[in-house]
Amino acid sequence: MRILRFTRTLLKSAVTISEEIRLALAEKSKPVVALESTIITHGFPYPANLEMARKVEEAVRHSGAVPATCAFIEGKPHVGLSDTHLEQMATLKAVNKVSRRDIGVTMAKGLNGGTTIAGTMILSHLAGIKVFATGGLGGVHKDGHITMDVSADLTELARTPVSVVCSGPKLILDIARTMEYLETQGVFVATLNDDKRSRVEIPGFFCRDLGVLSPYEVSSWKEAASIVHQANNVMGLTSSSLFCVPPPADVALSSDFIDKVIEEATAKAAEQRILGKHLTPFLLKSVAEALEGKSVQCNKDFVINNAIAASHLAKELLDLENGSTSFVPSTSIKPVNEERVEKTPSTTSRSFPDKVETLIIGLVAQDTISVLDKKASMGDSNPGKLRSSIGGVGFNVSLAHKYASNSTYRFVSVVGDDFAGKLLLNELEKTHGDVSGIKVEPSSLTAQYTAMLDPQGELLLACADMSIFEETAVLSFLKEQVLRAQPETIVVDCNLSSEVLSLLLEVVKKDLGYQPKLIVEPTSGPKLGRIAQVNTRNLGIFPKNTISMITPTVAELENIHSNFSRRELFDDYDEWFPALDSLGINSQFREKLAVQANKHDVLKLLMEKGVVQQCLQLVPYIPNIAVKLGKKGVVLVKLSTDVDSYKSIPTTSPHAPAFIYTSQGQVVEDQRVGVVIEYFPIPPENENLKVVNVTGAGDTFLGVLSSYISKNDWLGSEVKNIEQEWAMWESFYNAQVASGLSIQSHEAISPQIKQLQQKEN
Repeated sequence: MRILRFTRTLLKSAVTISEEIRLALAEKSKPVVALESTIITHGFPYPANLEMARKVEEAVRHSGAVPATCAFIEGKPHVGLSDTHLEQMATLKAVNKVSRRDIGVTMAKGLNGGTTIAGTMILSHLAGIKVFATGGLGGVHKDGHITMDVSADLTELARTPVSVVCSGPKLILDIARTMEYLETQGVFVATLNDDKRSRVEIPGFFCRDLGVLSPYEVSSWKEAASIVHQANNVMGLTSSSLFCVPPPADVALSSDFIDKVIEEATAKAAEQRILGKHLTPFLLKSVAEALEGKSVQCNKDFVINNAIAASHLAKELLDLENGSTSFVPSTSIKPVNEERVEKTPSTTSRSFPDKVETLIIGLVAQDTISVLDKKASMGDSNPGKLRSSIGGVGFNVSLAHKYASNSTYRFVSVVGDDFAGKLLLNELEKTHGDVSGIKVEPSSLTAQYTAMLDPQGELLLACADMSIFEETAVLSFLKEQVLRAQPETIVVDCNLSSEVLSLLLEVVKKDLGYQPKLIVEPTSGPKLGRIAQVNTRNLGIFPKNTISMITPTVAELENIHSNFSRRELFDDYDEWFPALDSLGINSQFREKLAVQANKHDVLKLLMEKGVVQQCLQLVPYIPNIAVKLGKKGVVLVKLSTDVDSYKSIPTTSPHAPAFIYTSQGQVVEDQRVGVVIEYFPIPPENENLKVVNVTGAGDTFLGVLSSYISKNDWLGSEVKNIEQEWAMWESFYNAQVASGLSIQSHEAISPQIKQLQQKEN
């Protein structure tokens, strides 16, 4: 028994299982549905195959389950493909068709392979997945009792306990003999009786009835799940259960016409001596040509239809295994295409897109804010007003982002399975709708933040328990969310521990396959040093930098710079110094700034406090540094690969900076690199504000700024056009206006920020 367990562990370790699927299976938190990949590699031409694969996965997610597309990539078996992998499989020219017999050679020779029903069942079983959705089933070919042409799918159903949901055997087969073979192999077969018929026949992929009686019928997926549970979980049978879903009447094809087409195609195949694994594609192609492409659309509809049905089965089975039967699915499954996927009004089953433009990773906490009626009396009880609400840097940033933009985003965070966590989840569902990025961690306490403000709204002191977000166990969940979202922009706060932050940067740098814009919010004095503590390999130096932007205060910038210095990151003469030297930050540039400081009080102040000098040393690591100056506005110091363009950018925009200074660095590929310093004074609207609450001002600034980045791509190093730069200027203006609105609000993030979006529209 010990050897058997070791062997199974060894087999499972050979399979690459996506983090999302691994967690869903380990925690039994979500049902998982396996999907084959021959439909991508051998079913449709590009780009229809890629579109189809995405639609099937989307249908599974809309149904509340996790899709697990299986394939072999360079000989390595994968369960759960990223979108990059899907595209790779869809565009490959030479791909092996992998059934049970083909697995060894595919792995040994490092081949790419699309999995058949048998191949997918094997990988699914190794991963621990119990339900698989496909289109049509393989079986006994016509004259198969003579030729012995029997699909390996049938023998796999007899030996592998993965339940299969399909549209019945393909019509090119001998349906009656296929049923006989499955009976001999001991495979349970049932058909969904979706219209309460007295006689239930086996469907034949395109057709509802073929004259062959179904061995069993099921009236619901709850009933089907009970059969699977008793057979595999209770009795330990190692065979599969096969569930056939009849094609809906409005898209089903005539069996008489199909029979005639197949008869002619089979005769033609015999003449051309087409045998073995080449026969099925030939016959299906013949059917498609005879139906002038209609069979292709039906094929797509049926596969998606079966994916939804399998999701219902997987949900019911998981409920049985978890001791719950709360899910009651409909027994009338309708075909679904991209436009017909239904969303229920219930927020618990509402569907949201996986891909989003902006992913905001940060803390959500229960905030308690106390405002004293008069000057604080230390060591004593103070009269005042207390307000409890949902807060946390990540939540505040995401809420401001939502108020300011119509772009797609997702908030990712962690709460405990406690009273505070339940309250926060309820509030998050109200404010954001999409809570699929929130992980409930049973063993941890929900984060809480308590602040005490003086009568003027200024912070006296605060206490924060954010340890739930610092645990390394959260990393796998964050990785899953990043790979799922495939975002253009990621915003993350420093409530993450330095270890988790470093590993998250590694995920962004290596696993996504592209470089998104990554903005890090320093959060607070004790935590901002974590930026400097990440692995220098994951930090990177321009143009291989991982972090695109930070938004510190003057004090936070000084602390960040000090941490970088202590780690001797400014002593890197191999990469950092050459990058800095190329920017033209020399004595001539410093003298220029010193002269200009006499003309601008703000620049003089920035030079005296060392703000500019600190930014100049940091930009090779972080190419955009927006320093918040409080009542004096914001200064942006950024690395540019096109500084000469600033000579011709008109400053007639009402949101133009008060000054722009550039260094003149080296010329690389006809463009001059350097540093740009732009100063944005506070807007007139923010003068003489009545300060009510300052706790959300910085979060508002970043949330609104990130929303404009998602609308106007200005965070790069090159000036693509004038409109891009003007859009950036407007972003800083509106982010400051929004901060002013939050300062005047009792809520950390003012709902009046929505008015900025309405004005633009």
